[in-house]
Amino acid sequence: MAHAFDPREMARLMREARARSRELFGMVISESDLRRPPSEGFRPLLWHLGHLGAFESYWLSQQVKGRPSFSEGYDAIFDPIKTPREDSSNLPPVPEIEGYLDRVREESLACLASADPAAASPLLHGGYVFYMVLEHEYQHQETICYLLHMLSPELKRRPARAGERGAPARGPLHETGMVRIPGGPFEMGSRGYPFAYDNEQPPHMVEVPEFLIDRYPVTNADYARFIDEGGYRDRSLWTREGWAWKEEAGLEQPLYWSKAEGARGDDPLSDEGSSPALWRVREMFEDRPLQPDLPVSGVSWYEAGAYARFAGKRLPSEAEWEKAATWDPRAGRKRRFAWGDEPPRAGLANFDNNLWEPTPVAAFPEGRSAYGCFDMTGNVWEWTSTVFAAYAGFKAFPYPEYSELWFDGDHRVLKGGSWTTRAPLLRGSFRNFFRPRFRAAFAGFRCAADWTPAEDSL
Repeated sequence: MAHAFDPREMARLMREARARSRELFGMVISESDLRRPPSEGFRPLLWHLGHLGAFESYWLSQQVKGRPSFSEGYDAIFDPIKTPREDSSNLPPVPEIEGYLDRVREESLACLASADPAAASPLLHGGYVFYMVLEHEYQHQETICYLLHMLSPELKRRPARAGERGAPARGPLHETGMVRIPGGPFEMGSRGYPFAYDNEQPPHMVEVPEFLIDRYPVTNADYARFIDEGGYRDRSLWTREGWAWKEEAGLEQPLYWSKAEGARGDDPLSDEGSSPALWRVREMFEDRPLQPDLPVSGVSWYEAGAYARFAGKRLPSEAEWEKAATWDPRAGRKRRFAWGDEPPRAGLANFDNNLWEPTPVAAFPEGRSAYGCFDMTGNVWEWTSTVFAAYAGFKAFPYPEYSELWFDGDHRVLKGGSWTTRAPLLRGSFRNFFRPRFRAAFAGFRCAADWTPAEDSL
């Protein structure tokens, strides 16, 4: 599908993105909390603010316009390769970083005004480099939300737009169980629409055998049963690496789950499914009782795999997930999002911090995929079994550090987006990737299974 690049619309999107980034940083009450890592192994929030400017300056001012750096010191401090995560001692004052961002943005908008989207340069053609800078900021906004979630609720202020939309009605799970996805070819990857990262390309046909996939993501109630029935104590459910990691970390539940006051660790699961009442969950702005029909979140790939084995299933491959989410068998073509090519809106999915929290898995029936799967766009990212690697014909562009550096065998692909993901990144071809022990992402999963002719319940 063709998309004409509109510099004025891009300028509007860039301004809106920067305003949103500043809004996120404004949620932190104390500057000291901006300057310290919110948890071990993470960069301080303030580093991400400066990094937005350094990335934009490098690509638009230096690479496109050929101008010298605004600040070689900033280039080094806010380079993720040159500056270790643990080094936060040299972060400049907030007003200085804000001024730097303003200077960079002024230069970027001048670059945009003079850019020729018909240029032969791969960076400029179709406005590629501007989309890249914009989506880079969108991705860091989600990372910032991960870090904000790590801060205790009392350390943050609720932004003005939080909660301006009411939560959708809690829809019933009319059809539970699994969906049968017929075997056959489908198109995987992206043609651009108008932008895609190098790891999403080239688009290619993939033959997928017939399989089953859960109609809904695994819910909190599902996962609480896994805990109650000894999922974290049953060695047979875990890979060797996953069990060693879990034991070393002393994990017994998802990130942000805690036992409700007065709950005992050995409370049984009643016939009515009372187990969720034993738990509380820390959301972005408050602690509250576990909601049974929300998708489980804050689980690693190791935990997702253990649950799948507990359920007698497995995680879907990336190809299986993408086919179930994006392929329209009647039209014989790929959809951009689960529901079609229509841009995301509030009635189709939970995204873009519209609600600042996850929603029930059956809340958006209009957003179902062509096969009838719910919640494959937004709400929580979903782990797949696939190791993050290049497609056949992959070409690194415009820099290897975005994708190629991470083809290391130690990252797994996640799909679909979360409740905080910006709209363009919800595309079904987008490939998120984390190490299998990572839990801070707003990530859950759904299960899959091989199909056999004996299946008669679908």
